[in-house]
Amino acid sequence: MYLLNQQTSEQYLTHMQQTSAVIQQWLDDNNVYLGGTPQQVQDATSVSINAKGRDIEAILADIQGKFLPNCVSTAHRHCLAHLHPPTLVVGQIAEMIIAATNQSMDSWNQSPAATYIEKNLIEWLCQLCQFDTSFESQTNAQINRQYKRQAGGVFTSGGTQSNLMGLLLARNKFYEAQGVDVQKEGLMGQRRGTILCSDQAHFSIEKNAALLGLGVQCVEKVATDSSGAMLLSDLQHKINEIGVDNVMAVVATAGTTDLGAIDPLTNIVKICRNAKIWLHVDAAWGGALLLSQRYRQLIDGIHEADSITLDFHKHFFLPISCGAFLLRDQRDFESIRHHSEYLNPSDDEKDNIPNLVTYSLQTTRRFDALKLWMALDLLGTDDYGALIDTCLDTARQAARLIEANADLVLMHQPIISSVLFYFKPQNQSLTSQQLSQLNRQIAQDLLINNIANVATTQFEQQLCLKFTILNPNTQVSDINTIIEQVVIAGFKRLHISEGKHNDAT
Repeated sequence: MYLLNQQTSEQYLTHMQQTSAVIQQWLDDNNVYLGGTPQQVQDATSVSINAKGRDIEAILADIQGKFLPNCVSTAHRHCLAHLHPPTLVVGQIAEMIIAATNQSMDSWNQSPAATYIEKNLIEWLCQLCQFDTSFESQTNAQINRQYKRQAGGVFTSGGTQSNLMGLLLARNKFYEAQGVDVQKEGLMGQRRGTILCSDQAHFSIEKNAALLGLGVQCVEKVATDSSGAMLLSDLQHKINEIGVDNVMAVVATAGTTDLGAIDPLTNIVKICRNAKIWLHVDAAWGGALLLSQRYRQLIDGIHEADSITLDFHKHFFLPISCGAFLLRDQRDFESIRHHSEYLNPSDDEKDNIPNLVTYSLQTTRRFDALKLWMALDLLGTDDYGALIDTCLDTARQAARLIEANADLVLMHQPIISSVLFYFKPQNQSLTSQQLSQLNRQIAQDLLINNIANVATTQFEQQLCLKFTILNPNTQVSDINTIIEQVVIAGFKRLHISEGKHNDAT
């Protein structure tokens, strides 16, 4: 008995309890990572597919013995490498419900209740972003699309897809202004527009430009200041140089991957409004500050964007995948509207039946909105915001600890909750290349030895170690322990290097 409706209630509960017990044991073991080197993980996790299946107990035994020990534990307080958070238990519960019900968000008759829950959440998110959603309700959907501006959006797989949506609609509007329906006619023979973003913007901007047939070369990078934020003077200079009519979109970032830098949104809005240029804000990380009680002002101006990327599997602590794309004027979805008689016939709109595939790049799509709804319902916006603020507070305390250590160099004061620094022993004279190699080895040693998961990145020609603090349970004492281990690992590597040098001589 394999399908849900073929199992008895007792069998179903037994299998779920067995799985929960395996996961709970792994969490209780409290390891960052036990897998060792890449080769060791590869050797330990070989997969075989056989003609005959096995029972669930045998499979769970392999999960417990082979898979879980070779996973990074995002729940561990020393797991600080990436925008990769521990997940709220309520999010895990939601995942179980999502999998069991298997609603598909492309048409109403595949997800009746889920469709309205997602629509309600999108409306709430638009209000949270202070998009104007207070419009007279229209019984005629066609009239509403043609004459009424109303905010809207759709849930996505995450930041890259949401950024793709923003650039896609900006592209279509850019060519529409030239009398071209690029969705039908294509790009052949059309003049190329330019997308402006900071030199610290997410790589998905260039990746998506290529996917949209515009080419990576259409992306022009705007210089940034010492905090990693877009320089307004260079943005205006590039717009003047390129010509307003040739700028397809400006992408502002609210939370760059490395520093967490936030572009000056309010002033960028003024420039884009005056020039009538589409403004997309990539707030995949910084969007969490919408719930913050102490740091919300960092993203002032976001409400004036044309479109916004939000990502809930980052600082909202929800399981992958879960993101949203918000649109200030949902009439802009018209350029990607497509009707299929078997899925979202136009007659459904006349009958006020919502088929969300109309607004999505995906057809079959998970009910990921359930995770956000359940988390908000459990925590409320106050407690949710407090969890986010705790991470920012911890990052600032981490920076002070790093500054107090003579063998570490802090690159910049935290903006959101990432901290860049590197090991530089005060009594050693090392080249930039030697420092880079040393810090890379430190990060590898900490992970392989089950001490901490710390990332590396390049910033201002220096390879840095990076804490990305997305775990509200991570304490200052944890940070202090990791800092001590960074220094120990650094000096240990130096001694190994010196020993090799002495052997060679």
